[in-house]
Amino acid sequence: MSELDKHISDAMHRIERLYYETDGKCYLSFSGGKDSTIVLAVIKLCEDIGTIPKNAIPAVFCDTKIELDATVDFVHWVKNNWYSNVKIIKTEKSFVQVIKEFGKPFRSKMKSHIISLYQKNPNLKTARYLYDDTVCKSYKMRLLNKDFHILHDSFPIKISDKCCDIMKKKPFAKYGKDNDMTGYFSGMRMFEGGKREMIFQNRINSGDKRPCTHVSGGIASVSTIFDWDDEICEEFIQKYNVPLSRAYTEYGEERTGCSLCPYGLNVDKQLESLHTYEPNKYKAALYFLKDVYIAQGVEFPFDSDYMKEYKEKWVEYEKMRYEMLKKYRPDCMICKKYEKEHGQSAQKKLF
Repeated sequence: MSELDKHISDAMHRIERLYYETDGKCYLSFSGGKDSTIVLAVIKLCEDIGTIPKNAIPAVFCDTKIELDATVDFVHWVKNNWYSNVKIIKTEKSFVQVIKEFGKPFRSKMKSHIISLYQKNPNLKTARYLYDDTVCKSYKMRLLNKDFHILHDSFPIKISDKCCDIMKKKPFAKYGKDNDMTGYFSGMRMFEGGKREMIFQNRINSGDKRPCTHVSGGIASVSTIFDWDDEICEEFIQKYNVPLSRAYTEYGEERTGCSLCPYGLNVDKQLESLHTYEPNKYKAALYFLKDVYIAQGVEFPFDSDYMKEYKEKWVEYEKMRYEMLKKYRPDCMICKKYEKEHGQSAQKKLF
């Protein structure tokens, strides 16, 4: 058996097991992205050999209104041409309502959560993870020196990690409850890195015999392809001619999700793609999160108006960053560079 065939066999077994353990009361959390489309293709393989009934597992897509147009179009194409049991659900709150009520995302979900705690009480132990190296050694929770301006009292943006929970997790939970579901599949993979890698690695390290499965509140979630790396995914797509959204085939995206999301390492490329292929979505992204992109130091050289505002704001942010680094990490290179460029005026008493 080839490495690909072994991964397929394992994934099919996970699908069949959850389907029968839940008496068919399970669904696929379908984002329209590459990974959940692969899971849907594996579900179809199970159907082809008769281990589960045709169209028995709903593929549930949440239309947040901030997805790529390419993603929404693809989901409708799937429903009309490839897998008829696609359900489209809505959010209870719009993105505007979420960021107004709770705040905006910054860098990553994990850092957004800790920053939100810091903004409420900087002295909380968890909040200190951001800047106190004696409390936290994990780089995934600590702020990089370049981001220390967000610790300043004058930082103007309220940060929160709530958008994913409210706009994705809650609608799916409601769908599951309304339809008496007791399990669901996802395309989450440990090779995506970040928090997802930590989740799976912790399960493996603890001796969990089914690290792909997590049960909470009586609901089982199965990450069907959690152990598939990028090479296995690509090999599967080619072998089984798996359809993909034009976000991959035309835009050249490697990952998809909310079109304006500031999480990840390639926000500049993501927004350049929006600017090129979905200009109205690009305008919406700037309307909602331009201040976040600027605060994250993301440059858009293809947009002169944005860059003008970016440069003006960073004069202020550099000073704020220097003041906070001088307080917490005074020997860092950014401090030394700032003092060299600004002379004695930079070294006056700051606090």
